[in-house]
Amino acid sequence: MRKMMNILIGLILLGTLLPLTIADEPGNTSDTVEIDTETQQQIQIMNSNNGAAIRLLQLEKAIIKNIDKGEEIITFLQESNVNDTDLQLILAEFELLLQEVQSADPNASDGVTVFIDLKHDALNLSKEFRERARELMDKSALEQIRNRVQNMSGNKTLDLSNRIRNHIRQFNSQRFCEFYSLLDKNCSNQVEHYRTGSLSKDDVIDNITMNIKQLKKTSQFNILTSLKQTKIQSKYNAENQAQNATEGFQQRQMNRLQKRLHNAENFSEFPFKQELMNRLQNKFNVSSESGYHGDQGGNGNKSGGRENDGTSGNTNGKNSNDGGGKE
Repeated sequence: MRKMMNILIGLILLGTLLPLTIADEPGNTSDTVEIDTETQQQIQIMNSNNGAAIRLLQLEKAIIKNIDKGEEIITFLQESNVNDTDLQLILAEFELLLQEVQSADPNASDGVTVFIDLKHDALNLSKEFRERARELMDKSALEQIRNRVQNMSGNKTLDLSNRIRNHIRQFNSQRFCEFYSLLDKNCSNQVEHYRTGSLSKDDVIDNITMNIKQLKKTSQFNILTSLKQTKIQSKYNAENQAQNATEGFQQRQMNRLQKRLHNAENFSEFPFKQELMNRLQNKFNVSSESGYHGDQGGNGNKSGGRENDGTSGNTNGKNSNDGGGKE
C-alpha cells in the first residue's frame, strides 16, 4: 500500500518535471496537428496557472537553445563560404515564434491550445533547420557545435531555469496542500519549509505517506482511491483538451502566419527581409489553398496541404533541463 501511495503521489507531482524538447522529433508539416502522448502528458498540469507558466517557459527555453545552436551553425557556414540563406530564413522565423511564446499568457482560457500550436510550429522549424543543416555540414562539425552551445545556452537561460524552478515549487506546494487536506491536516508548516528549500519534495512525500500509514486500512484505501481518480481525471481532461485543440487548427495556423508577416516588417536590419516575407506569404498561401480544397471536398478534411517553400532544415537543441529535478 505504501509503495503504491508513493508512486501515485510521485506521478501527480513529477508531471511538472517532464523535460520539454523540440529537437530530434519528427514534426508535422500538414495543416492538421497531431498531438502525441508526450504532449498530452505535458498539458496535464496546465489546468493551473503555475503549470501553464512552466510549460510556456520550458518551450521558450528550448527555442532559445535551438536559436543559439542555429546561430553557431550559420557562423560556421559563413566562415566556410557556404550559402546559408535557407538557414537564416528559418532562424528568423524562429525569432518571430519566440516573440509569440514570450507574449503568451499562461492565465488565458485557451492556454493549452496556444501551447500546442506554438510547440507544433517549433517542432516543424526545428526539423526543417536540422535537415537543411545536415545537407550542408558533416556530423562531426554538428556535434562540436552542439557541445559548445550546451554550455553557452546554460548561462543564457539561467534566469528561465530559476523561474521554472520557482513555478515548480509553487505548483507542487498546491498539490501538497491538497494531499494534506485528504488527511484533515494543515499543510502550512511542511509546505513552507518546502517553499524555502529546507525540505525537499521527497521529504514532504515521506511525511505524507507516514501520516497515511498511521490511518486505518479503510481510510488508506479511500485516499488511494482519491489519488487514482485525480490522476485518471487529469489524464482524461488532457485528452479532451488535446482533441479540442485539433479543431480549428488550420485557421489558427493562418492567423499565426499573418501575425508573423506583420511582425517581420520590423526586421529592418535583417539582410533577407524580403525573402523572409516571401517565405511566410508562401506558407500562408499553401495553408489557405489547402483549407479551400478541404472545404470543397465536403468532409472538412484539411490535412492534404504541405508547407513547402523550397527549404528544409532545423535547429537542434538538447533536452530542456529545467533545473527542477530535485524539487
